[in-house]
Amino acid sequence: MKINVFIFVFIGIVISALSTCSTISNIIGSPEEAKVLWQADFEDGDLTKWTFYDDVEDEISNWFVDQGYLIQHSNIGEGNLGTNAVSGNPDWTDYTVSANVVTTDDDYIGVLFRYQDPDNYYRFSLSSQVSKIRLEKRLDGKMYSLGLIEEMWPECRFNISIDVQGDSIKVYLDQQKYFAIADTSFDHGKVGFSTYHNDASFFDDITVYDRLEIKRPAPVLQFDRAPYLQNVLGDSAMVMWRTNLAQSSQVEFGRTKTETIKIGNPDPVLNHKITLRGLNAGDVYVYRVISGTLVGEWSQFRAAKSAGESYRFALYGDNRTNFLRHKEIVAGIAREAPDFIINSGDVIMSGLRPDWDTEYFEPLQDLIKTTPVYIAIGNHENNTLYDQKYEVSPDTNPNYSRYFREYFSVPEAEHETYYSFNYGNAFFVFIDNNLAAYSERDFPEIQAGSAQYNWLEEQLKSPAAQTAEWLLVSGHIPIFSAGTSVDYPLNREHLWPLFKKYEVDMYFSGHIHDYERDFSDGIHHILTGGGGGPQNTRVQNQADIRHLESNYHYCVVDIDGGVLRLSFKDRYQNLMDELTIDKNSKQEPSQTIHQPESLGLHIEKLPTDEVPILIRLTLPEESDYRITIYNDSGHPIKHLVNGHAGRGTYWLHWKKVDEDGLPVPSGDYACLVETANAKSQVQIKI
Repeated sequence: MKINVFIFVFIGIVISALSTCSTISNIIGSPEEAKVLWQADFEDGDLTKWTFYDDVEDEISNWFVDQGYLIQHSNIGEGNLGTNAVSGNPDWTDYTVSANVVTTDDDYIGVLFRYQDPDNYYRFSLSSQVSKIRLEKRLDGKMYSLGLIEEMWPECRFNISIDVQGDSIKVYLDQQKYFAIADTSFDHGKVGFSTYHNDASFFDDITVYDRLEIKRPAPVLQFDRAPYLQNVLGDSAMVMWRTNLAQSSQVEFGRTKTETIKIGNPDPVLNHKITLRGLNAGDVYVYRVISGTLVGEWSQFRAAKSAGESYRFALYGDNRTNFLRHKEIVAGIAREAPDFIINSGDVIMSGLRPDWDTEYFEPLQDLIKTTPVYIAIGNHENNTLYDQKYEVSPDTNPNYSRYFREYFSVPEAEHETYYSFNYGNAFFVFIDNNLAAYSERDFPEIQAGSAQYNWLEEQLKSPAAQTAEWLLVSGHIPIFSAGTSVDYPLNREHLWPLFKKYEVDMYFSGHIHDYERDFSDGIHHILTGGGGGPQNTRVQNQADIRHLESNYHYCVVDIDGGVLRLSFKDRYQNLMDELTIDKNSKQEPSQTIHQPESLGLHIEKLPTDEVPILIRLTLPEESDYRITIYNDSGHPIKHLVNGHAGRGTYWLHWKKVDEDGLPVPSGDYACLVETANAKSQVQIKI
């Protein structure tokens, strides 16, 4: 979990390098051995020595510990103020504070030092989204800038080290000096963390030393990204990996470790990709990668199965933001042993940053070395502003993120973000329909007559598609959704008619962070957005939705001839929904819906008393419903929602305010849900 390894030596502390930059020659501090004054790694989950302050009156922070991280999971912020977590000794004067942080959101995250009270402290913070790195002080409640660098910080996972000795303040990011100033406002105080407008802040650990020496050793050749499979189709497969220094590429592979061949490319590169050919359908192969003196471990994979074999694939998406949940989803998928995986997009939060490892590659690394993933590109990875801002060469298509092109390979390199392939008895089509949700962005067009539309129609009416037993399409943006009030007219007007005309069996999508199963115009629509993004709590009326749940999840699809079985499972591998389609039977598709048996309300336990009340609603059938909050005198004080939803489980928030938006006093309250056929009530104590 730790980002940097701190090694104590006789002249101070050496921080192991995470990049390929040259050695820092200057020495900071004394040649005496540095001493640890205090540290916290959050492994025990104990926050009793921490104090949390919100600088914004009308918003509430959400601090808690999960798997050894201190996490702030709310988007609290107004201007450059947000929420702070503080600990340590108020009498500390000269020291170095070093913190390992992860921010999958690209808004502000930072470190506090010489913290005296909520109105007086120093703060260092940065935001990749607005490309600003700030050093500030808050003096008597007002913020003052001590330094500003307009530069996009590229990493999600990094180290912040701040050395304060007398009036000297030096700030380092991953061992590189960013600020060196003098200021005399505060000469002592605690340490802590700060976030604002950032709903995905992870603090790994924090240590306070009496002084710090930073050295960077010469770079050592290593794998930056473990091998992963792409395009295991027909008689070929691609292996990709990354090294920190440019090296040659080579893959050794065969049916056994003693009977192998080697194939490679002598050109030195960072991102390596080698295509293996001549594979026999369904056979198992072993392989390892070689770059210069680096030799990887042996892994294995199965070549694509033949048309007559049964096969299984996993389906999930929107794994961005919470890499802890993503890793749990991946563990569940691995137990299912799929032949391949379909991801419905938004694999990372910000396509501008080159660090796609924290959110995507690292949680998947043990699975994707044996199992390929095919991505329907999402709006978060396809950030077109990158190419325009950094003026890449004109031969680079400005519609697509450079990092998506560098890190993935798809069967059709001509346009990369939409492609198709045959597997078994199915024809798969992947489209880039992000324009349906963001018409102002420079995404590929999908309207009738556009290049992608023409390509899509050619694919759907092709002999390969029309003779396949199953025709399956994947795109990031849904045709419709009960989890949002936003409609997607481009999808409805242009794509849906094509799907109906060419008899698409099933459309997979994401974007909305929940699970939805719909059946409309003879087409099954599966929305799966539970891979790690913050889960959707909104409920809208959508008559064709057969099942909707908001939780972290994945799906498994088994195809055996003319029978397709889909299973929806939560992150604990609990079976939540099933669908079976048998083309050999004229009966309606069978479905097992795991639903609540009666109307109910439940108040979820949340980490602190300061967060909103989280109410879980269970509807046994599709219904109009109304939720109202009453005070202890039985008078209604807040009409929380008046809506319509299908049967399922939903989550709603009450921010502990009345109808006028004023905070309610402490006391006993009742929450009542009413439908046409039933009522349910639960008590709330504030």
